[in-house]
Amino acid sequence: MSKIGKAFKSFINPRVPSLEFERNFLTVLKNAGFNQTEIKQFLDEGYNTNTYVYSIINRIAETAASIPVLVESINSAGEIEIIKEGDFYDFVHNPNPQTNYKSFTYQSLVYQLATGNEFHYGVKGVGSNHFTERYNLAPQYITPKVKEVLTGPQATSYKYNYNGTDYNLDIEEVMHLSKFNPDPASSNPVMGLSPLAAAYRTLVASNETITADASLIKNKGAFGIISSKGDRGITPEEAKEFDKAMKSKIGGGAKYGSFPITNGNFDFIKLAMSPQDLQILENGVMKLRDLCSVYGVSSRMFNDPNGVALNNVKEDSKRFYLQGVLPPLENELDHFNKFFVPSWNDRDNTRYRVRVNRDSIEPLQVDQDVEMLKSERKSKIIISILSGISEGKWTKESAIIQLMDTLHIDEQMAINLVGETPETNINTNE
Repeated sequence: MSKIGKAFKSFINPRVPSLEFERNFLTVLKNAGFNQTEIKQFLDEGYNTNTYVYSIINRIAETAASIPVLVESINSAGEIEIIKEGDFYDFVHNPNPQTNYKSFTYQSLVYQLATGNEFHYGVKGVGSNHFTERYNLAPQYITPKVKEVLTGPQATSYKYNYNGTDYNLDIEEVMHLSKFNPDPASSNPVMGLSPLAAAYRTLVASNETITADASLIKNKGAFGIISSKGDRGITPEEAKEFDKAMKSKIGGGAKYGSFPITNGNFDFIKLAMSPQDLQILENGVMKLRDLCSVYGVSSRMFNDPNGVALNNVKEDSKRFYLQGVLPPLENELDHFNKFFVPSWNDRDNTRYRVRVNRDSIEPLQVDQDVEMLKSERKSKIIISILSGISEGKWTKESAIIQLMDTLHIDEQMAINLVGETPETNINTNE
């Protein structure tokens, strides 16, 4: 019996649910076109052709790639030194001879945001055990070889098919960043789930809206049709001459709002934009908002006029970094530190780390400045209250109560702050 026959036989006999039923029925769905959308589709239908998706991903990736990173060396005592030169510093900022850090990071993040995957191919120098170059590989051309284990599917190697040539890559050569895929039984279980997978229906609808919008403008170039009401129609040559005469008579901004008169027997059919046409244009904005929500950013940053105000702009900019830019960038750097850095640690007998320089992100500095001011005020309050004990203005017990009331802290924390502060007899007026 064929797989389709077995699947539907299992489907109509629900008394025997089994893994075989699930696999057979999923096979039918895949053959019917309901399988997990291919990674290439997210690039072709999303980043490559959809205005909104390109704008969102491009802005996130460009912004993230422009944020400076700190290259740090941590010694055995836990002391941190900022590295500004040297072989490892060069490896971070010049991944390979063809590109720099900014371009490389931009490419990586586009792949991560569009497909849910990044593949970095690492190259070690001749006779060395540390990586000296790294390259981005296009996820749509990667096929992992997978083994099943108790904890889930694992990749054992990769095949990279590019331009008709297969390249077999060992697992030790490839850094694979994959966003969480909740379906280990999918056709590509070790491949990450693209954000556009959950939003695929929105993506399709958005593409249809953009196509309809373009068609609407194309087909509504003319605002009306003039036709002859007489018994004898006009010839194509006469129509061409009439069109030329009409454009000459009514065309141009100086004739806006005028009422030209003709002595011919003609009828005019107006091509007005229907409510359905207007709805198509409005749907575009709705799809933009849906796609922005998938990437954790505000649609107001992408020309959505809804709710534009100074306070909203500041809040949107902050949210853009915290929810849209930093998560994918820091995810990439975490994978970099885990995959590429250990071989450099062994070579230089230290512990390297690469992290985002958050102090360079201006929209986030407002909160940090506020926190610093709050911290300074707290310090002054604590010093003032503790000084009162030494000067005999109040007892330690009174100081503890003041600290609890003023700083809104618990009793134990207030006791710890008071600590061994020397106490002086309280001065009293005679």
